[in-house]
Amino acid sequence: MGKYVFELLHNSSAQQELVWVLFGNNPSLGMAAPERKTITTDIFEFKGDRFTLWEQMGVPLRAIRHNVDVLHCTEGSLSLWQPKPTVVTIHDTLSWVERPDTAGTKFYWDTLMPAALKKCAAVITISESSRTDILARWPWLENRLSVIPHGIEDAYFTEDKGRIPEDLAKTIGKAPYLVYMGGPMERKRFNWAAEVLAKTKHTTLKLIACGFGAEARRTATDKLPNHLKDRVHFASFLSDAELRALYRGARAVLYPTLYEGFGFPAIEAQAAGVPAIFSALGSLKELIGPLAMIVPPIDLDAWVAAVDQAVTMGEQRAELARAASSWVKQFEWKQSVDKHLAVYQKVGFKTV
Repeated sequence: MGKYVFELLHNSSAQQELVWVLFGNNPSLGMAAPERKTITTDIFEFKGDRFTLWEQMGVPLRAIRHNVDVLHCTEGSLSLWQPKPTVVTIHDTLSWVERPDTAGTKFYWDTLMPAALKKCAAVITISESSRTDILARWPWLENRLSVIPHGIEDAYFTEDKGRIPEDLAKTIGKAPYLVYMGGPMERKRFNWAAEVLAKTKHTTLKLIACGFGAEARRTATDKLPNHLKDRVHFASFLSDAELRALYRGARAVLYPTLYEGFGFPAIEAQAAGVPAIFSALGSLKELIGPLAMIVPPIDLDAWVAAVDQAVTMGEQRAELARAASSWVKQFEWKQSVDKHLAVYQKVGFKTV
């Protein structure tokens, strides 16, 4: 979600009439944003945060103080009190599906949020799949709901290949490798990726796993079977440029997730010229490009066969990469920003 906000800010620089005020709730962390005169930050604490009063009272009060035209809540929740026209981005409905079964969370997600949605000016979601899920819960949102897909950063459309961190490059050496994207969450299925690696006939292949924090890396490493400990390696935090470099050197990207509101790795891998192996579930059906290799979610043999095909693809990969570089242009962030601006203007943003 931080990438989402940052890219909206970065790619709106040509819109001189668009002035942003960013609200944050942790002064000790600051806020990552492009340095521009049209962007200011207001990071503040508000008593009662355990009762979400920062969101429910603090943000609306600051919106009044700054006299904003539109308040955009970008992380899937919003305040019931809406003194300014309010837009909310609901990335997916997992917060309602996976919420803890306590009285407080049930009230927040099942009572407070639907009541707030009834009052908001517009809702943005990021895929047709998420739109379907949202309307299944709240069909009365249909006339206020817009689908605006995320994009990928401009560097994917350039020759800037970046560089893998030195320690990771040393770990990989000259071995061919796969990249797993997703981290330790159960529905992302790291264990599945490890099983695929174990079963492939290409015994020199390594697996570079991304998305794990320090503690999760230690836990996952301890649970690896002995025969995979020398073949599976966990990347620490990677910058966008380092991730692009890692993608580009891979034989394939494994993305075995069972659900995503929008699957960045599926298009980032293809934009980097790398086969992306995933299942056509949810929003991922909308991300099938020239370098997508679609396999059933629980057919291990099909996943292994896809890896084998990717490893031996040869010259065909360059041809597919050229096709993917054209296909992926539909996901430029500038297009997403233009569509966001249209929503803002519809609900109350005043252009100069």
